Amino acid sequence: MTEDDRRLNRRAYLRALGATGAAGPLAGCGGLDADPDGTATETTGRTPTGGEPAEAPARENATTEATDRFETVVNVADEGADTAGEERVDDLLAELAADDTMLYFPAGRYRLGKWNLSGHRNIGVVGDDATFVPPAGKQDYWLAWGQLEDLLFEGFALDCTADGVAPVNHISVTGGQSAVRDVALRGHRRVPRSGFEIAAADPDAELLFEDVRLPDGSTAGNAIYTFPKSVGRLRIRNCRVEDWAEGLYASPHSGPLEIVGGHYANNGIDQVRVGGGPSGATVRDVTVRVDDPEHADSKPNMRGIWMEEGGRVRIENCDIAITDLTGTYSSGAIVVGQQFGAATIADTTIRTDADAPAISVRNPIDSIEGQTMPSMDRLPEDWRVECRNVTVTGSVGSGTAIRAVDRDDCVFENICVSHPEGSRDGVLVESAEGCAVRNATIAVGGDAVVGEDATVETTAVRTDGSCGD
Repeated sequence: MTEDDRRLNRRAYLRALGATGAAGPLAGCGGLDADPDGTATETTGRTPTGGEPAEAPARENATTEATDRFETVVNVADEGADTAGEERVDDLLAELAADDTMLYFPAGRYRLGKWNLSGHRNIGVVGDDATFVPPAGKQDYWLAWGQLEDLLFEGFALDCTADGVAPVNHISVTGGQSAVRDVALRGHRRVPRSGFEIAAADPDAELLFEDVRLPDGSTAGNAIYTFPKSVGRLRIRNCRVEDWAEGLYASPHSGPLEIVGGHYANNGIDQVRVGGGPSGATVRDVTVRVDDPEHADSKPNMRGIWMEEGGRVRIENCDIAITDLTGTYSSGAIVVGQQFGAATIADTTIRTDADAPAISVRNPIDSIEGQTMPSMDRLPEDWRVECRNVTVTGSVGSGTAIRAVDRDDCVFENICVSHPEGSRDGVLVESAEGCAVRNATIAVGGDAVVGEDATVETTAVRTDGSCGD
């Protein structure tokens, strides 16, 4: 089929997709980036091979937005791609990839080696119950996509279930509005390789990472890692990450960061780890669970949401529960790290049935010297922490529910802490001035509010009742 034939048949082809339910809602997207080693790569195809069945989400009907967006739509099966997973498709994809083009993959399995895809503008890779299968033993870069603008990658399973298969997928965008969504990475990995490396590698680039699922875990490596050169707007929405040695590792990202929705469970080190640099971060509507820590020897610290570095964060309407730490420990359901600046925690529920703080606010560093802070080139200017409308419950009977160290002017307002068993304290403030606990119910077996070398104003603090009152 010639290029002219493709262009002439584009609209009729998309109408057929809509009639058969072959292609799904294709929203506009874009982005920029460099190759994993920081250099541009040419668009060339290479090898693919084996794997085992993995589920992929089915697409629904095509939209007029897709019709208008892509100048050319190519059905790779019609162009000769093997849909049974027997023959490699690398060379064909290298030939077909072009600006203003959507590569459509109908249902099937596609053997794919390392795919270097670089420098394109407005390119789509869209599957309908489609599965990519890597080569046997593949453990280096697989999808090596960089310097892309307005990328759409949607509707695939990445089948990494074969023994010894653990490739890294690097996706970096440098302009426009890009999206990766409805992608499932299957297979438990036992080598220190990330599932995804992602970056919005230009201040004007936006990347949406949505409905991406990594349910099978690892004994080493990060599920999703943001490349340190990620400086644009990054949005991570409704993703699912379970049982990895480390979950969502987004602290190196220095541009605006939004983590909205999603389920993060039983990952080591952290479920969600944020940065956001001076631009700040938002974590909203996220569910966190630590209730079944498999492979405990590879997951020593089961944090919930960890602010490791950055200027400011707002955590809002999240649901966090740490109920089983068998073989592990946790430094907190929410941890504000020493490198992190201002934090607001609002409208959030935390349950701790295992021995871990609900909120741990750590003492700030006083110098950047000797620190590793990819998202920051200077210390934050504001270190205050505010907790409002936060509920903390659970059966743990020791330690402290909320602890803040060396942070002046912290405010805990309209909070409820219910830990009636044992000797657990409610709010502990150390080495700080001007802090306040207001309009709170703190019903604990230990002391409701404790100040150690600190001044803490208490107003309308009840020491009985429950969080349902």
